[in-house]
Amino acid sequence: MENREELKRSYKTASMIGVAMIASLFIYLIVVEVLRAQLKPFRGFAPLPEMSAFRYVLYGLAVLEVLVIRIAQSLLLKRASGDTVKITAQKLFRASILTVCLSEIPAILGLVLFLIGGLNKDFYALLAVSLVLIFMYFPRLRSWEEWIGKNT
Repeated sequence: MENREELKRSYKTASMIGVAMIASLFIYLIVVEVLRAQLKPFRGFAPLPEMSAFRYVLYGLAVLEVLVIRIAQSLLLKRASGDTVKITAQKLFRASILTVCLSEIPAILGLVLFLIGGLNKDFYALLAVSLVLIFMYFPRLRSWEEWIGKNT
């Protein structure tokens, strides 16, 4: 029973952090829309001569981010002999926080593209990627319980 309560506490904390990360994405969206409205037409603060090459680099980093999340999650959730329910719950917590935080990076890259070159469509595309990733990796109590059941 104590293990279940500890698991629920860890899950609740991870979920609250996940919700805060989602809220930060909407704050980025508000910043973009305010800048677009106030500085119409917004062309960025420092457009680069080779903006298309820079865009490809940042999109490549966003794609790489998806791979990094998968690898990090598998490494963090690696089972060791002697793992107790408490240790497994801690691993789930750490993996959840890290993956949700890493899921925000594509939106940040989109925000960078917007601030530098005024590329709002790129921001929206990368924001959508972040939202999908966060919802894919958002902590779910049932999944945690199943994972602990399989691995203890």
